[in-house]
Amino acid sequence: MELSQSIDAAGLRLLERIRILNGVSTNTEWLERTLFSPAAEAAAYKLKSWMEAAGMEVTEDALTNVIGKLNCSPDGPDASTIHLGSHYDTVINGGAYDGALGVLIAIATVEAIAGAQIPMQHNLSALAFCDEEGVRFQTTFLGSSALSGQFEKAWLYKPDALGKKLGQWLVDRGESIDEVLYAEPTIRPQDFFIESHIEQGPVLESANKSLGVFTKIAAQLRAEVELHGMAGHAGTTPYRLRKDPLPYASEMILEVNKLCRSDERVRATVGQLNVFPNASNVIPSRVTFTVDLRLAKYADLVEAHEALQSEFNRIAKRSGLQFVYRVKHTAEDVTLDPRLTGILSSHCQREADSSIQVFSGAGHDSMKIAQVCPVGLLAVRCRDGLSHHPDEFSTDEDCLAALKVMVGSVLEIDREL
Repeated sequence: MELSQSIDAAGLRLLERIRILNGVSTNTEWLERTLFSPAAEAAAYKLKSWMEAAGMEVTEDALTNVIGKLNCSPDGPDASTIHLGSHYDTVINGGAYDGALGVLIAIATVEAIAGAQIPMQHNLSALAFCDEEGVRFQTTFLGSSALSGQFEKAWLYKPDALGKKLGQWLVDRGESIDEVLYAEPTIRPQDFFIESHIEQGPVLESANKSLGVFTKIAAQLRAEVELHGMAGHAGTTPYRLRKDPLPYASEMILEVNKLCRSDERVRATVGQLNVFPNASNVIPSRVTFTVDLRLAKYADLVEAHEALQSEFNRIAKRSGLQFVYRVKHTAEDVTLDPRLTGILSSHCQREADSSIQVFSGAGHDSMKIAQVCPVGLLAVRCRDGLSHHPDEFSTDEDCLAALKVMVGSVLEIDREL
């Protein structure tokens, strides 16, 4: 089959699979696929079947990463590999394209090249990472960390919202802890990784361009705050005798907002807030909330975080309540590989008359893998720059253009690098 015909056939399957995967959700009212959920299991099963149909050898690890490999190098299975992929988990009430598009384009790219029977010097793989969003354990990049040899033992003790730790999840599922801790990395220094992902911002749409290339990814930090007071009757306990944590938590949340308003570079969000016992006629006994903080440079992130934490400490001291502050996740800013960026840019220019370069304020598996091997990251336009929202959308035409860029880029990497 000619390459163009093979790409067209893979493209049709790609579009169909986007719609199929969008229907795989834990919740019937919105899209939700979190680590170890029934929906995530169902999605992994579909991804495995599609990888197998493309001729790949497919495995699933203890964390439910799905790994499809096509050993096409004459140097055998240990030869340098060009990895393609993204994550298949979602945020709660998320969209159909964040992560999933990159996984499905990876499968379609391998399909197109295999279908055209093009000789390759490198092996190919399609990777579907199980957890990038960090919804269950508030620790992002679990999947890509495991496959790139960067999994941290401390993560086994991370609890979910119900207090069940990651390690206990694995034991209950009959998985080997040693497999997670000591598995041979799938992604190695001699390999390459390319991810395609919706932009999750408005730059491409405002420029009327379908595709672009990410050059940098912002540093990020995720923290959790707890304030403990004393529950009491709402109608009988006077204010001077109350130990209500909610007003003080509210002050802290306003400090997060103040930090954003004081510096346009800062992205700070309180996305999760829990009040216990959450009853209208009971003074709260405990309040917890999360802070998501992002800045282009890690040094600036550290400075902003120290200032915010200082304000939290000041408020907590005045409250007289028990205050617990935990940093759950940090990631330094990443500059993506200039060679791969250049290759992706040239193919974007060829296919979409666009070589626009984009800075990513969103985190991606690419930033973790970039600590191990060269990484390139393709940006796909999304309507209104909207992401982490049910209305997240990229046109079929833009998705197919991204597929063509990925195929062309992989073949050039294979020839030139």
